[in-house]
Amino acid sequence: SSHVGSSHSQPARPTGRMLASLSRLQHVAPHHRRSLRTAGLDRGVQVAVQQPRTRLFCSGPVRSTAASGSVVYESRRAVEEYLHFHYAPKEHAIPYSFGPVEALEFPTRMAAIAAKHSKPDRRDVAYDVGCSVGRGTFELTKTFDKVVGVDFSHAFIAAANSLKDQGEIEYEATEQAVLRSKLVAKLPEAARPERAEFKQGDACNLGEIGDVDCITAVNLLCRLPNPHAFLQKSIECIRPGGLLVLVSPYSWLDEYTPQDKWLGGKVDQSGEALSSHAAVTDILGPFFELVARSDEAFLLREHARKFQWGVSDCTVWRRK
Repeated sequence: SSHVGSSHSQPARPTGRMLASLSRLQHVAPHHRRSLRTAGLDRGVQVAVQQPRTRLFCSGPVRSTAASGSVVYESRRAVEEYLHFHYAPKEHAIPYSFGPVEALEFPTRMAAIAAKHSKPDRRDVAYDVGCSVGRGTFELTKTFDKVVGVDFSHAFIAAANSLKDQGEIEYEATEQAVLRSKLVAKLPEAARPERAEFKQGDACNLGEIGDVDCITAVNLLCRLPNPHAFLQKSIECIRPGGLLVLVSPYSWLDEYTPQDKWLGGKVDQSGEALSSHAAVTDILGPFFELVARSDEAFLLREHARKFQWGVSDCTVWRRK
């Protein structure tokens, strides 16, 4: 881990390289410019001291991606937290000699599960729905000939496209309060970015996407206003023998999903407790075979001493 030094350099604007690498992100709110000062860190790591200002991409201040409502995913903070979540090397993801290391590289592990269960003749087209900033999409290009990453957030898609076009993108991770370290997200080794395409879109209304061989939905379902519509679309467009990799902590919230649209997590009409896995099985069971199920941990960093740890229910369904 790194420690903040006491000396500060003169006020400076962000470097040209940083502005270029984030140019796709800044089109979301091009009239905003941040005032930065740089501060020294031991071991040569730079930290940017951000002047108190939170209105960057969304219409109001955003303190954390743990906040409620989809507007959070248009904030610069969300983009940078998810770039760190997807691309940070282990020594930055957990800067300690202890911690839940099994929760790291979550998007990579989910893509590997899809690859493991995919049939060789069902590897033409995959969709990564709720792709965020794209790590899972890039990982899937190692297995599938074409991978379309879809996310509702314009800012996430802009970041993913920047990585595809440039191979890397600079971002900042919060260390403590307004102290922020500068890091670089890079394309994963062996990825085939030319196979990836990123689109802003609605998981509940994907439109005409044709027949697909695999759909991954990682930590998506319980953030949709109509999760049943997404599952129905998966039933319609996945080819026989193809896969649906459904990964969710089932954190149902009224802010995202009206309670009458929740899949489980509540009592049914008879007053019995209905789990989300049971509710999903009721929908998918007639059309898919459940071929694998596992508990998968993930770790989302808020700052150097605060993390969000969760465990998603990962189910792999093969179309009958």
